[in-house]
Amino acid sequence: MYTAFSAAQSIFLNKSGPHAYPLFFVVLALTVWPMATLQGALTRRFGVGGAFRIVLVANSVAAIAVFVGYTLREDATVAFTSYVVYSVAFELVMLNFWSFVTQHFNVLEGKRIFPVIAAGSSVGYILSGVTTTIVAVFATEPLMFIWAFGSIAAAMMSVGLERTLFRPAFIDDADQFLVEHEVERKQHGAVAVLRRALEHVTGSRLVLALVLLAFVLQVVSRVGDYLVAVLFVSATHNNLQELTILIGNAWLASYVVQLVVSLAIAPWVLNRLGVKNAILVLPVFTLIGFAAVAINPVLATALFLFIVRNGLQTGLDDPAQNVLGGALPAQVLPRLLFLLDNMVLPGAALLSGVGLLLLQWAIVSNVRALAVTGVVLGALFIAAAWRVRGLYVDAIYARLRAHALSLADYQQAVGRPTSDQIAELEGFIRDGDDRTREFAAAALAKASPDAFAEMLPELLGSEDVLVRRLALQMAPPDSINADQLEAARDDDDGWIRAAAAVAGVMKKDRWEGADAVLRALDASEAPGDRAAAAWAAAFVADDQTVVKAMRDADSRVRLEGLRSFARMKGTVAEAAEPLVACLRDPDFEVRREALRQALRWTPPVDWYQPYAEALAEGLASNDRDVRRLAAEAMAAQAPEALSLALPLLLQRDETSPAAVEALVRSGRPELFQRAREHLEAQLTDGLHLARLSARIAGAMRRLDGDAAVGYALLRIGLDDYVNGAAESGLAAMRALHGKRGFATVERGLSSVHTQTRVEALETLINFGPGWLAGPLARLLEPESFDPVLARPLSQSELESLAGHPDKWVRETADAALQGLNDHMKELIALKRVPLFSTLTLDQLASIDRLMVTRHYVKGETVFRRGDVGAELYVIVDGEIRIHLDHAGHAVTLARHGAGNVVGEMSVFDEEPRSAGAQAMADTTIRVLRRDRLQAIVIEHPEVLLEFIKNLSQRLRAMDQKLESETPSREPATP
Repeated sequence: MYTAFSAAQSIFLNKSGPHAYPLFFVVLALTVWPMATLQGALTRRFGVGGAFRIVLVANSVAAIAVFVGYTLREDATVAFTSYVVYSVAFELVMLNFWSFVTQHFNVLEGKRIFPVIAAGSSVGYILSGVTTTIVAVFATEPLMFIWAFGSIAAAMMSVGLERTLFRPAFIDDADQFLVEHEVERKQHGAVAVLRRALEHVTGSRLVLALVLLAFVLQVVSRVGDYLVAVLFVSATHNNLQELTILIGNAWLASYVVQLVVSLAIAPWVLNRLGVKNAILVLPVFTLIGFAAVAINPVLATALFLFIVRNGLQTGLDDPAQNVLGGALPAQVLPRLLFLLDNMVLPGAALLSGVGLLLLQWAIVSNVRALAVTGVVLGALFIAAAWRVRGLYVDAIYARLRAHALSLADYQQAVGRPTSDQIAELEGFIRDGDDRTREFAAAALAKASPDAFAEMLPELLGSEDVLVRRLALQMAPPDSINADQLEAARDDDDGWIRAAAAVAGVMKKDRWEGADAVLRALDASEAPGDRAAAAWAAAFVADDQTVVKAMRDADSRVRLEGLRSFARMKGTVAEAAEPLVACLRDPDFEVRREALRQALRWTPPVDWYQPYAEALAEGLASNDRDVRRLAAEAMAAQAPEALSLALPLLLQRDETSPAAVEALVRSGRPELFQRAREHLEAQLTDGLHLARLSARIAGAMRRLDGDAAVGYALLRIGLDDYVNGAAESGLAAMRALHGKRGFATVERGLSSVHTQTRVEALETLINFGPGWLAGPLARLLEPESFDPVLARPLSQSELESLAGHPDKWVRETADAALQGLNDHMKELIALKRVPLFSTLTLDQLASIDRLMVTRHYVKGETVFRRGDVGAELYVIVDGEIRIHLDHAGHAVTLARHGAGNVVGEMSVFDEEPRSAGAQAMADTTIRVLRRDRLQAIVIEHPEVLLEFIKNLSQRLRAMDQKLESETPSREPATP
């Protein structure tokens, strides 16, 4: 597109003249909000990928239209209009391009991939400059065909990319804040979001300073564009061919500078000078450029201003501005960016255009007047940057004290520290709290190794174990003497001994005791020592110890072995077998870490099948994170293994939604189509069963006895299927739209507030696609199925349900036809217990198998105060009184009937029973032992939430009872 930019800009300057720039700035500013509205409408209607392709196709049409316009009548009006059309089209492409790209990368991945994209863009800009020079030798107007061809090619490429790239899940708060902002904008509109953003501006001096800096930068850029255009036209005597070649070569040179700066200079500047000083580079060079033009307004100084401003801004200032955001809370950044895009940028363009129009009488007669204006603005630019610098440093140290700053952010912020900053870090080490002290020690080691080495004796004598460990880990190995290593060898903490051994190995004169220390740690019976040995193995390239750690009986050691495996980039001999075993580890934390490493590891050929099978088993895990990581690992590293996920679509638990998410996330067309066919069939069946469930609910009002109980059970079976279909649909939406805020939509769907749920459903429908979002929205809104006439199901309808492929629909329909057996009665009794009410029949059946039934006659003791509590009781039928014996009298605390749970406190805190329990009638209870209850809670965390809710309700009831029984006291009278 930059070839077309050079052409459109050259024809604009040649026909309309550079003094049309101010009016162009005003017109362009007025198009910002319509562009944003159009982008939002296209995205809502066609999705991110579809909107991107529509904009690209529209660009190709616009390119042809502009060429036709030039051919028919190449005058000032056509040139001005064409330049506006190109600029609007280019901005729409960039808006949709970044939306398209960011849906495939979360924040952490974006930090790695976006610099690569920027470098690739620079190469593209350089090639566009070469192309412009070659084509412009013959004519300028045909460059528009390159714009058209490139747009069509990009649209075709986006189809393949969208199918190939998988969509990652969130792993960072910044992702969540970005999507919450996006959902807020969709629900409440841009004006409301802008109002919220302005609250941050008025409430934070740093945010206000950043907004002013961005505003001044945009004004300076507009003035620079105008000044350079005047000098370019003058230098080429307004010859279109020479002007086009000059502009193309100027862009080529500026992006060569940008590429060199971003790859070679920016990392050095950020590391040595820090962001606090890097943000001053562009303002200083901008002022120098304007001053050079003011002194000698010729082509050479204009080129210097153009190349320096564009090259430095993209190569150095943009990375510095990105890091600058680390000084702000993550929740502020989305609103700040929205404010910059929708108010600051168009506002600066509008102000620049109006101001330059007012000054045009002086500029036309003397270009130096424009250059002097640039000098004044350049000085203001420096002042704004200096103000941001001071507030930024204050914010960095405030976040340091609040433990809200990473070591990498701190180092990039301050660069090479001054003596005062070194003294401040040393003060934090001596007098700060534990977290600040440890952070300051690590920061000092990174920022000033010499100062850290001088502090080494003091650090090694610290009472803080982590500080002693950091001293050995981060000090230059040769600054640690043998006596200090020998002293560390006798430390009680195995990690310190391991750090000493690693430092000893790294010394030029290897410490002789290092190997003995590592062998002793590896052979230790203490899991902490073996974990420390596994950590050290990564630094001494000890494959055998890493593999041994991954096989260790203790989960902590296995976890550290996996981390060492990661530090060694997965190049560990004979690691396939223990890694695949860790993918199936019973400890969820170990399993999650193994899956994280599986994302970056390619198995040997003979281990590929076991590896794929282990990932497929991860999709069937009870742990949500394990399922998510397994899906990502399969999509990223073993897409062929996704075929193993196809049979999992037919599962009834969380496995089916996980398989759907993995298949949709993969982007493979054939697997996506299989998932879509399954979903369409499941959603259609779910809609049918939801209608039947609504009819049953209405009919139950006129039924009683066994028929009502049978219908109630059938409705539970139908609702379980409907909810499972909805979960699969939500999983697909999560995979398609995770980067667009769907997690926030899911929270809205589960809200207790009706309006919030309605807004969430509307947003879901807007996301699309229609084949998925429409049926899913209906399933998530049960009220939409209320029948006008509620009537019982016919015999044929019940018989049809009895032949349904789903087990629980089939069995509950049989129960409705033939009556409930004992097993079904137990399940429906458990379902009526609030503790288990959110579980499906399949989950209840697995819990029911872990329980035993007991019967108590009236007056029989269930448990006594002081008994060891190892069981929880669910009352199926009858009544239990909870009581305390006080001064020879029994005090009734509570009475619990069918559906209530008693005895749960002692099961969790392992303390003796705090009260006694007695059957007040013939009572049937289901009993669950502590070990089995803990297994249930691990598999079904929602059960624990019900426990907490239950205890809270009892505490509140007790408070109210005590309050009502407290006698009111009359004030004493003298």
